[in-house]
Amino acid sequence: MKRIASLFTCFCVVATSAFAGPAQTITTTSEELPPVSIDLFHIQGSYVFESEISRNHDLGQQDAFDFSFDYAHRFHLNGNLYLHAGVAYQRFDFGGDKIGRLPDQLQSAAGVIGIDYMHGEDVGAFIEFRPGFYTENDFDGSSFDVPITAARIWILQPDHLYLLTGANVAFLRGRYPVIPFVGLLWRPNSQWSVYAMLPEPRVVYSPNKRLDLWAGGQLVGGSFRTDTTGTRRPLDGAQVDYSEYRAGVGLDYKITNNFTVDLGAGYALKRQFDFHRADQKFDSESAPYVRAMLSAKF
Repeated sequence: MKRIASLFTCFCVVATSAFAGPAQTITTTSEELPPVSIDLFHIQGSYVFESEISRNHDLGQQDAFDFSFDYAHRFHLNGNLYLHAGVAYQRFDFGGDKIGRLPDQLQSAAGVIGIDYMHGEDVGAFIEFRPGFYTENDFDGSSFDVPITAARIWILQPDHLYLLTGANVAFLRGRYPVIPFVGLLWRPNSQWSVYAMLPEPRVVYSPNKRLDLWAGGQLVGGSFRTDTTGTRRPLDGAQVDYSEYRAGVGLDYKITNNFTVDLGAGYALKRQFDFHRADQKFDSESAPYVRAMLSAKF
């Protein structure tokens, strides 16, 4: 269930920004439970190589770099309940040819606060709020949002099969303000795991306790408000849902009990700028991507 716990974090952020959690194994319920991790830290970066952006016709070449980090601290409330609080930052930068209708960057800076129901290191259920600014450059009232995510894990078969259900609400998101989600985690044995859930569906092979080899997909993106520049640039002040749909392979290596590195590469099958409320959508062709992430817990 630790992998589901990290996917909780993934989904919170992917609904508003970009993030990917490390692959982890499941704690066996019959074993003595490990202590709850109090401090959690993730930092990641990825790069998508240049590809053509189009809307009815080609507009030019564009690449994309994204960077994010988040930190959270847990405070014990009572029994299995913990308050977690922290900060999160994420940024996309778009290079290549200048495409005047599209932003050069998108970024978010938010606080993080929520309640976790813990079972050892595993999150059994949680609710989380991420108040902050989701913008191009203008950190003002028009770019303020409070995305909310709530989820729960249901044990279908102890140590082998789990169901994840929940929902995310983001008031700034244009196309789907409310997103319900459901997923399955199946672990037939100690070496193989199947994570049939967004934002990172994966099949994982674990040859030992430190190394996971994976193949799967990843959904990256978020919802933002572009700047109002006063220059009559098209789509000034517009709401945009940005997304990347990736497929690739990689590995997670547990350096120590506290540090894990996640390396991946593959193809970004499509990148999309969806100005839903302005009824304009821009799509890219596929392009290779590379990704690296470091996670720490104490």
